[in-house]
Amino acid sequence: MIPIIVLIGRTNVGKSTLFNVLTKTRNALVANHIGITRDRQYGYCEFNLNQKIILIDTAGLDIKLNEIEKKAYEQTLKAIKESHLILFIVDAHDGLMPQEYEIAQKIRIYEKKTILVINKIDSINQNYKINEFYSLGFEKIQKISASHNQGINNLINKYLIPWINIKFEKNIINKSSQDIRLKKSSIKVAFIGRPNVGKSTLINEILQKERMITCNIPGTTLDSISTPIKYNYKHYMLVDTAGVSKKNKKNHDFEKFSIIKTLQTIEKSNVILLIIDASLKICHQDLSLSEFIVNSGKGIVIVVNKCDLLDYLELKKIKKLIKYKLKFVHFSRIHFISALYKRGIFELFKSINESYQESKRKISTSMLTKNMYIAIKKHQPPIIKGRRIKLKYAHLGSSNPPKIIIHGNQVKYLSSAYKRYLMNFFYNILKIKGTPIQIEFKDNTNPYIKK
Repeated sequence: MIPIIVLIGRTNVGKSTLFNVLTKTRNALVANHIGITRDRQYGYCEFNLNQKIILIDTAGLDIKLNEIEKKAYEQTLKAIKESHLILFIVDAHDGLMPQEYEIAQKIRIYEKKTILVINKIDSINQNYKINEFYSLGFEKIQKISASHNQGINNLINKYLIPWINIKFEKNIINKSSQDIRLKKSSIKVAFIGRPNVGKSTLINEILQKERMITCNIPGTTLDSISTPIKYNYKHYMLVDTAGVSKKNKKNHDFEKFSIIKTLQTIEKSNVILLIIDASLKICHQDLSLSEFIVNSGKGIVIVVNKCDLLDYLELKKIKKLIKYKLKFVHFSRIHFISALYKRGIFELFKSINESYQESKRKISTSMLTKNMYIAIKKHQPPIIKGRRIKLKYAHLGSSNPPKIIIHGNQVKYLSSAYKRYLMNFFYNILKIKGTPIQIEFKDNTNPYIKK
């Protein structure tokens, strides 16, 4: 059994900052705005015990005004139920708040081991503010400043490690090599798209439980949330992301952070599912995201969601429109699904695996060179300054994505049209599906010419 620690408290008391410090990541969004965290955010920390600990960051327990906040509140309660230890975070700057008495009463119902963590103690001279928290009645109390890394070692060494050693002593075995193998074998799949296209709903239906908050209000997901899954004996990491919407000067800072997190997630993933709402027109954001994914060299699967809202003629029209507008991703598979009604969702895994395997595909130099000469025979390179551009041989420079390097003379004069011709030729002849290929041209230099 892996120890599970949950961070709870009011909004903006520093739970996400402490989560990042303990997991040594920047996975949780941190900003001076109330209600940034909505879904449960999972992370790992080890504390040099050869024992992984699961850490859960949660939404504030004090706000449940609108539909999203109510669902975030429910997610926090679920996290408390599945945890073994609670870190109850409070804010020394604000002092004791009435809501914290209510939170203390709520968590006592679950009869879980609880440590009260008084955060933001830096530059606090009013000791009475800190002393107020003792009235909450918790035996274990630790004062810290998560943003300044004060008291963190004390929290780990005085409370967390002894608790893990006592409660999970039998489980502290060396699992690091197994964890590394599992991490390497997992295919990281990012769910990307505009707000409210059904990314979280799709993940929930795949997982067959409500793991992500779903609501018909755009912008429900603000952070990138990772969830592991095993399907047909293969391991996957499903990553839900914030919707990337049209740039707006009125966007809050945390919405800008969400866009950055989404683009970072694309860079770190193996395969991208680009989710498109069938009931909406393909817009500039869909095209920009597609272009960014292709330029990142990531495998891509186009997923058209909410197809249950369309009749046969409308569906036929959207298919034609997608093939026309997204023709630069002609190599990707297109799936028409309904996440809400579970139509076609598990067929996605076949395309995910294909895309992943194709991105790692090994192609011999002889095959690439042979196919290059077939392409040249069909359509010769142009003549520059009385001499025809000569392409000599091709080889695979790298994989994931496949990069074909072509050597020759005067290749810097090749037109973009001829480069596109070669790229499309390789796509067709090699039958590459689900992943972009990149072509790089290198001029052969004469060794007898002095530099």
